[in-house]
Amino acid sequence: RPRWGGSRVAWCPSSRGALATTTTTTMMMTMRGKARAGAATRGQRRAFAPGDRDRGGGMTRTMRWMGCVDGGDGERGARVARTWAGMSNGANVVAGAGRARAARLGAARARRVFAVGDDGDVLLGGMFDDDDGGDGDLIAEATAMALELADDVAEGEYSIDDDELARVGEDVEGESFDDGDASVALLREIFEEANVTATWVALDDDEDVEISGIANEINALLSGDLFVCSKGDDCANAAREAVAAGAVAVVSDREIDGLADVPMAIVEDIDAALADIARVFYGDPSKALTAIALAGNVGKTTTSYLVKAVFEEADIKMGLVGSNGNYVDDDLKLTAQGGVWERDEEDVTRDRACTSPGWLAPYRGKYEFEELGSDALQFQQLTAGILDNGAQAAVMEVSAEQIRCKATRGMNFDIVALTSLDGARVNYNGLDAEYTAHVAEVFKGLSNAETQRAVINKDEIDSDLFEEYASSVPIVTYTTDLDNRVGADVFPARVDYSLFETAISLSTPAGNVEVVVGLVGEHMVGPICCAAAIGLAAEIPLDVIAAGLEAIEVIPGRMELIDEGQEFSVLVDSANTPEAIERAIRSVRATGCARVITVLGCEGEDENRGQRAVVGKVAHDLSDVLFITNDSPRAENPYEILEDICGGFRTEIYESDKIREEALFPFLKDMYQVHENARYECMRLQNLVRRYIMVDRYHAIRAAIGMAEPDDVVLILGRGAKDYFIVGREKHWFEDALEARDALKKIGAIQASGVDTRNLPWASISARATNPSAGNLLD
Repeated sequence: RPRWGGSRVAWCPSSRGALATTTTTTMMMTMRGKARAGAATRGQRRAFAPGDRDRGGGMTRTMRWMGCVDGGDGERGARVARTWAGMSNGANVVAGAGRARAARLGAARARRVFAVGDDGDVLLGGMFDDDDGGDGDLIAEATAMALELADDVAEGEYSIDDDELARVGEDVEGESFDDGDASVALLREIFEEANVTATWVALDDDEDVEISGIANEINALLSGDLFVCSKGDDCANAAREAVAAGAVAVVSDREIDGLADVPMAIVEDIDAALADIARVFYGDPSKALTAIALAGNVGKTTTSYLVKAVFEEADIKMGLVGSNGNYVDDDLKLTAQGGVWERDEEDVTRDRACTSPGWLAPYRGKYEFEELGSDALQFQQLTAGILDNGAQAAVMEVSAEQIRCKATRGMNFDIVALTSLDGARVNYNGLDAEYTAHVAEVFKGLSNAETQRAVINKDEIDSDLFEEYASSVPIVTYTTDLDNRVGADVFPARVDYSLFETAISLSTPAGNVEVVVGLVGEHMVGPICCAAAIGLAAEIPLDVIAAGLEAIEVIPGRMELIDEGQEFSVLVDSANTPEAIERAIRSVRATGCARVITVLGCEGEDENRGQRAVVGKVAHDLSDVLFITNDSPRAENPYEILEDICGGFRTEIYESDKIREEALFPFLKDMYQVHENARYECMRLQNLVRRYIMVDRYHAIRAAIGMAEPDDVVLILGRGAKDYFIVGREKHWFEDALEARDALKKIGAIQASGVDTRNLPWASISARATNPSAGNLLD
């Protein structure tokens, strides 16, 4: 069953004691029931053992860990198979009642995999015992973990212990591998272990159903999954569609007709039930990690990258779940369901340095992820995916809305940190108390003073309340206020800003340290202090924390510095609300820059269409030069979006003394919207007020960079690390950072050739000297 996408090689035992192979089989028969082919990545091979009880020919349970086989419930007479995937860094086996876990950790030098039977016999990798030992006994099985390993197994010396199986002998060369999820479990057992109370429909007391996965979205459902309905009026239709797609059971908060006798569990709280059963099904993976939650409205993404850098400097492999996607290390990307992301079609633009005007570049073979944040199921799946890919820690962004929907329920966070609530209440239905209560809920879960810590921003008005919620555990506090440091453990004693980096003298309980971080702007100080406090809470040495912070070069889409050796700064940021835009512009003003040149737009079909004029007004008031352009227009007229944004400052411009007698027509439009005879005059007037309207973002970015002079800051706002536009209902490839870099690489040569890029339209300086209305070279 290819759980993570794509067909993979899987092994299962046949009745003759040999290993049968297949590349596509989703279900394979063993001598006493069925075994599902576990999804693997990069050619991992597996084998599973049938259980000691024959419930409709089904396997009672198998563990999802690589090489692990489990004969069912140990309390009912099954033997425990202890298995060990002996990777190059070694690992212990954890064996319990009916469960055995093998180490994961893909490594280039894979050793053998073994299973131990009741009699203590060691069964070599790629082989298994053909004698079942009688009714109710477990067939102990093991399979080699790397390709072609089975044929190369040689005898070695072994010692057996209750807790680990140690091997003495030569390493066997093998390929690196990853593991997927091949869990199979009984529905009632999952509910019992999760303490979820349910009313069962179409399932008698002495019956159970085997599930091989959990899904709460139709597009993520695989045959054999348990489908959990979301709240809402469309619950019944979704459940019926899920059953038609292969769901073997349904969880809902109401009874649903038309499910063709498919078992249903009716629960009172669907969000809580989803969180609890997902935690049990995926083995409570966050318990095996150092899990860090970042709560707040501002700074979570930046802080997550800084924390990841600090932990990796301490040689702790870390996964990241957040607004820019889900990662282990820098290159391994995870899907929303925790699987390793693999390109499913050719990326035809992979080697291109930029896109093209008119939103024409195709969007194919790119990494797509859930931008609205993970739910309770995805948190468990992602945590399991991070663990299965060898990470020891995970840092996760957590929003107030996710907490409200119980997405963090069942997560075992070791450190919970509060970044900043700045601007949050404005965007959260105006309910201050409700917003604070939701964010605080994740702090209330901290109760173990030995293993858990809280990190709290003292700059927040409600910081005392958060400290009260987290009073059961040690707390590390921080502030960015240079004038009021009372009560803060971590604070900046001095900050020096520049166009390309920020130098901070950090004061901490572990001592003082100087760090120079490649992040630009005043509002980067908070995430830097927060990450340092998290490092201290995790007992990472201060010099390692400092080295980790300095190792950060850029954070995608968060004041991302695009540096090609130019004498001005180009920054790409995700700010797209009035509060965030104001924060970003004021932040770069702290660098002492000469001018701020801002490029921004608004998305189409946005519920907050009324905010467009406010966005325009804020950017107009705070920018020296302003380019109004488009973000994803979707099905909306892109020119109308520009009109809405300009509504925030149009009247002020037209009634200004500079323009009132000059302008004979409305010139705050894209130049190609006016008559061709008026285009030069349209551009002349826009040059006069330094307010430019350009429907195509491709041109707007290049025009802004062409206009920049030494010590300026070009601030490209609104999209951050997004790599697509949506026009109509189609996605098109477009990345602000890539377009900016391409413009920087080419602008010097263009200017050196005698082209004036300081005004629009671009024109040859020599041609403009004789003909002020010389053609537009920006085209």
